[in-house]
Amino acid sequence: MDNTRPFTLAEMPAVAADIADRLTDAGFTETPHLRQALALAEEAGEFVGAVRRHYGMARRTGPREDIEAELADVAITAFVTAHTMGIDLERAIAEKVNVIYTRGWRDER
Repeated sequence: MDNTRPFTLAEMPAVAADIADRLTDAGFTETPHLRQALALAEEAGEFVGAVRRHYGMARRTGPREDIEAELADVAITAFVTAHTMGIDLERAIAEKVNVIYTRGWRDER
């Protein structure tokens, strides 16, 4: 990746493919689908922990920067997981956004 120019989210599919290749080259070849699913769950848990620390809901405190870094880990890992599983994440997100905007916001009782 070229670090001399600004990064854009449009690059994420290519970055995800590169990261997946590098993981394979480093010897992480066992059940890549399961590995990535577990990695995504782990990153989501670390994000939740950072939020809890930042908002005083844990034994120790933490800065907002930790929340940002962990959320970025979640997003990157999601793209790598999608690549590994052959999921077109951009299409899946577009479809999900459509569902969100067409299903309503709150049940009326």
